[in-house]
Amino acid sequence: MDKLKISLIAFPGAPREVFERGEKILQSKLNTVEYLITDKDPDMIFILTGGSENHAKALIENSKTIFILALTENNSFAASTEIKAYCNQNNIDSVLYNIDIEERIEDKMKYFAACKNAIEHLKNYKIGLIGNVSEWLIASDVDKNLIKNKMGMQLQKIHWNDYPDFREYAVNKEFKYHFNESDFNLDDSSKIYNLLSQISSQKELDAITVECFPLVKEHAVTACLALSKFNTDGLPAGCEGDITSIICKTIVKELTGQIPWMANMVSVKNEEIFLAHCTIATNLVKSYEIKTHFETDLGTAIQGEYNQDTVTIFRLDNELNKAFVALGEIIERPTKQDACRTQISVKLTSAYTDKLKEDPLGNHHLVLAGDYTELLNFYCKLMKIEVV
Repeated sequence: MDKLKISLIAFPGAPREVFERGEKILQSKLNTVEYLITDKDPDMIFILTGGSENHAKALIENSKTIFILALTENNSFAASTEIKAYCNQNNIDSVLYNIDIEERIEDKMKYFAACKNAIEHLKNYKIGLIGNVSEWLIASDVDKNLIKNKMGMQLQKIHWNDYPDFREYAVNKEFKYHFNESDFNLDDSSKIYNLLSQISSQKELDAITVECFPLVKEHAVTACLALSKFNTDGLPAGCEGDITSIICKTIVKELTGQIPWMANMVSVKNEEIFLAHCTIATNLVKSYEIKTHFETDLGTAIQGEYNQDTVTIFRLDNELNKAFVALGEIIERPTKQDACRTQISVKLTSAYTDKLKEDPLGNHHLVLAGDYTELLNFYCKLMKIEVV
């Protein structure tokens, strides 16, 4: 993490002693966060007194994201609330914390740094929707203008018929070697991979979501393995043309460096959820087998054993203003024949399972290895996304 730039702000003409006290407070509170004091382009502003509102406004009016630190003394917090209101009114993503009261303030700062970097990177993202959103995803389509305005990301629609038929592509030997334990013929899967690679390269895409069912219905070939390899190699890739899920995947990648698994919410009971899907990155499983695609019994899919026990479950709604974030423990890795190939059962609290039953944000949810709940909650707070 680069050093955080912090500006100390007080009323006009404040004596040097006010700023010296501010510096001492930072020194006493911050032991693991590297920072520097600056009067230009800050990441954070430390409000030392009241009467500092206009100075803060001038300093942050061109900012997109800012962390506001306040004190309980000298009307600092009072001024900070006015500054926070100004940020809200002017679309500046911001958080406000009282350094005297807030526990683990350094963690909040580290989360802020990660979120700010992610927000900046995502503004350059190009997401490709290859084909259409699958017709059954009636709650997961997202308007491209909303994506641009809320996240800064560009969604580009790409038609299958803009490119040659996948059968015209060469067999990819490297792709086949990646899945070298398979007894299946992977020639067609490797051609799908080559087609999607060409699209991603030519369109300079940072992530893709693919309407895959036409492939299996018309040609008995799936994109499951191709999407698995893209995710394994660092390109977020989703299926069924699910725009909400691919947005979530890109957010998670930029926040954590991990590309999560997208899965169906197969069932919810008591304090347990059952998740499954036919594709998963091979670096997320201990071992796997190549199977046919579940719904059609055609093509190829992955039945893998998820390699972590503690997981974070995450999803946004299609208005990008609500989020589900929950911590769970995998209690079983089934291999049922009546669900998609890779499967996990996850223990959650009843509050979470009740929410998933009564007010779900949609079907597909993302599974992250590890506990990232605090980081995702912080991101949502900063982006004004309600965690339900």
